[in-house]
Amino acid sequence: MLTLPSARPKAIGALLAVALLVACNAPGPASPTPSASPSAPVVCGADEIAASGIDGSVVDIDGNPLEDILVQLDNGAGFTGSARTPAEGTFSAPGVSGEFVITTLDLDYQSLTQRVTVPCGETVEVELVLTPIDE
Repeated sequence: MLTLPSARPKAIGALLAVALLVACNAPGPASPTPSASPSAPVVCGADEIAASGIDGSVVDIDGNPLEDILVQLDNGAGFTGSARTPAEGTFSAPGVSGEFVITTLDLDYQSLTQRVTVPCGETVEVELVLTPIDE
């Protein structure tokens, strides 16, 4: 789930967690990894999915955390999740693995898109540095 600010209902967070978990096991393009058969899709076990995820932060060019930035997560197979950053500028998507595109949207900052690969059983840390639109 993408971590939502405390002002959001907790039920939405739980729903996003379930949707992300389902999306990780949904059929779709698999990330290429070495295997006995090059065309075999990567399938994570339940324990690996539970241990996988994305922990991120959104900061300005001086390293200051940015609040209320819309962060969107897309797995390329039809699933998208989104949340806004709290005052600490953080976001997380626990229980996900595979290929994702993370995009930020805000009126005061240029949009940023970054591709992230989350291997089975690993948590990937991402820092998104945004540039003000007027620069």
